[in-house]
Amino acid sequence: MKLFKPLVALILCLITFFSCKKNENTDGEGSAGVTGSYIGRVQFQGNSLSVDRSNRLIRILPDGGDKSFKIEFFTGVPNITGVRFTQDNDSTWISNDTTRLKKVTISGKSLEIDYQLNSQRWIVNDGIRK
Repeated sequence: MKLFKPLVALILCLITFFSCKKNENTDGEGSAGVTGSYIGRVQFQGNSLSVDRSNRLIRILPDGGDKSFKIEFFTGVPNITGVRFTQDNDSTWISNDTTRLKKVTISGKSLEIDYQLNSQRWIVNDGIRK
């Protein structure tokens, strides 16, 4: 009986410790702040395709194990792959393209895309995280 109370106290302490442990990000360097689903107006201009649709789903997902991401549009618009982000502050992520033709910004709950590649251009000015 003398060991019963300390054993119960130890078990309660362990349960409390593991249940209160902060969730760790396993995707590397804060990708949980980057990945997610957004709703917004998608504009795309390509070789033979022109799209301008409001209230469309946009998802940002990990694209392989190389800390790059894929942006999916679900509107017949080609996906953007290989986007890499740097964290500007606690809630802002900016794509790290030095030519400034591939700009993707996630700031809090908002998403902005102005991305140009090979005579194609994607624009999202008002994406909101779902």
